[in-house]
Amino acid sequence: MQAIEFKTTIHNGIVTIPLQYSPAWEGKVIRVIVLEDIGQAIEQPKKIQFNAISLNTQGFKFNREEANAR
Repeated sequence: MQAIEFKTTIHNGIVTIPLQYSPAWEGKVIRVIVLEDIGQAIEQPKKIQFNAISLNTQGFKFNREEANAR
């Protein structure tokens, strides 16, 4: 059994094989073993979404001494 090793990122459940290996492996039955590369991961930018909220504070009385006593 011949083996190759490369790093890639899975996108939408698809593992992309680098172009240098594709022609040699095209049409062959292969075995895939997936290992997470801890500490060396290819990090994708994280999407952060902030949702605005609105609070009605009309009639609210804030007591700093009471808040600090908790």
